[in-house]
Amino acid sequence: MTNIALTLTHSHPGSEWTLDGDDYAGLTWLSDTPKPTEQELIDAYPLAVKALADKEKTRVKALSDARTFALSLGFTEAMLQVMYPQLAEAPSE
Repeated sequence: MTNIALTLTHSHPGSEWTLDGDDYAGLTWLSDTPKPTEQELIDAYPLAVKALADKEKTRVKALSDARTFALSLGFTEAMLQVMYPQLAEAPSE
């Protein structure tokens, strides 16, 4: 199964389109560029999934690094929970 919205967001940034439902038949292409074929979207899907996973991995690493830095400055866990809850929940290295 291909997530068309995810794939288009990754493989055709800035393109304009609408999607009615979850399948290719519901894709209305509004951009001046050629509409990608269903096969092109199927082929691009694994790259879009990998890009999303890499972005999440980078986000988690940044939170972890920020948490580690805050603790090194003397912030306590309790302080992080109140002031920066997203850091309090970040994984430790």
